[in-house]
Amino acid sequence: MSVKLSGDSLTPFLHIVKQYNHYIQTKDLRGIMSLFVKDDEPHSFGLHVNLNEREALRQRLTDYFNASESCTAALEAEPVVYHYGEAACLCMMLPVKGAEGAHIRVTIFLENHSGHWLIRHQHISQSPV
Repeated sequence: MSVKLSGDSLTPFLHIVKQYNHYIQTKDLRGIMSLFVKDDEPHSFGLHVNLNEREALRQRLTDYFNASESCTAALEAEPVVYHYGEAACLCMMLPVKGAEGAHIRVTIFLENHSGHWLIRHQHISQSPV
């Protein structure tokens, strides 16, 4: 049975969220790719494109960093995290900076690889409300 995490047990997941945000803000491709599983099957769905392999994800992030497109979300709330064995699911609703009332929904499925939580799947989409 999965357990909803709270308190200190959220620490590694809060660290991942902060790292992810930092790497997006600084356009650090190597850094952000280090947060994903190392095999060829990380998945990223939403925000205009669905990706099913590591190189496609790397190319999409490269294009995003090189383009003028930008979507900055405010990290105002802690994520909700459910943990079960070597897997965890992280969910967040983030307000978009500069767009009143706009929010982004984020769901991340993580796997524990030798003590390191890595992203297997992420889904990022605009919230309808």
